[in-house]
Amino acid sequence: MELLWSMPASQLQSYLVLLLSALTSAYITVARPTILHIEHHDPEDLDHHEPQPGEARANGEGGKGAEAPHPHQREKCPPATLYEAGTSGLVPTAALLAYRALMAAYIGGMGANQLRNMGTYCLKFYTIWNWWLLAAYFTLAALASWTCLCAERAESSRGPNRQPPTANGKAAASANGGDGGAEGSAARLPPAPLRAATGLSRWCHALFMTNSATVIIVDAVCWGVLYPMLKNGPQSAETQRIIQRLLLSYTSYNQHGFNALFIFTDLFLNRHRLAFHAVGPLGLWSLAYGAWAHVWHAISGRWLYPFLDTSKPWAPVAYFGLYVVHWAAFGLVALLFKAKAALYRRRRRGAAGAELKSKAE
Repeated sequence: MELLWSMPASQLQSYLVLLLSALTSAYITVARPTILHIEHHDPEDLDHHEPQPGEARANGEGGKGAEAPHPHQREKCPPATLYEAGTSGLVPTAALLAYRALMAAYIGGMGANQLRNMGTYCLKFYTIWNWWLLAAYFTLAALASWTCLCAERAESSRGPNRQPPTANGKAAASANGGDGGAEGSAARLPPAPLRAATGLSRWCHALFMTNSATVIIVDAVCWGVLYPMLKNGPQSAETQRIIQRLLLSYTSYNQHGFNALFIFTDLFLNRHRLAFHAVGPLGLWSLAYGAWAHVWHAISGRWLYPFLDTSKPWAPVAYFGLYVVHWAAFGLVALLFKAKAALYRRRRRGAAGAELKSKAE
């Protein structure tokens, strides 16, 4: 207790901000799990479930043979299915698989080359942590797309009249712009294996939501905060090494710029739903790095990033700013989801109009 009260005010306040971040992130993670599957059934949903567009068409127009809703469709916030994790509403599954596999190879290859050239020295930085997190997402997402592609081909090979699935009820519709539109009117249920929420699909969703926010945080903090502080601060051999090798290089431009292009291209292609409760795992991920940064400082006496220095009088403001940046990043991701929804709606309306025009002719 004496140690606590003997701390400088800036250090104590910075730790209080970290504690606030930890508590809110842990609460959101436990209350609205993204990775673990905990069902939250709503009695009204169970009693008054309306058939999904695909359900009605699979067994007649809402007749007695209508298929019972999948258990995950009864939940307020169902976990992501393989169909959502591995397919696209814009391009064929094979094309999405090719993009994700290319990104996994490119990001992983660049990270491996960086490790070979710089050694484990680079692994102490938050940027590198997130670069490998991005590689993990594209690797798992490519695996999900491969699983979906195999299931779609198996489904289509069962009969000449079967068509590849194009929608997944409310979840897929909301992921691609809200209403069913032209696509929903002719929708079929996906193959049964793809309607399941698996560990792979949940991890893909969690990693996607986390990466969508961290690329904004990494890029904004790097060029808006870190680079100006390093460039205008005291110049040492270590500082110059960081600037030249970790900031002003081809690899850095990928890790602090193109990383956003990679994940947001996937955002506009995939069927993932916006999940604000994923801010919980995001906060815990950043807190894990914060704990590591403090351990590194305790061992080496140096801060990995100048804005983490708790001895500075502005440290509490910096820590609180980093906390707010996480929420702001999620807000920007939400805006991108809205832009995606508008794009998909416009596309469906255009397709519906073209279809009506062709029928009229």
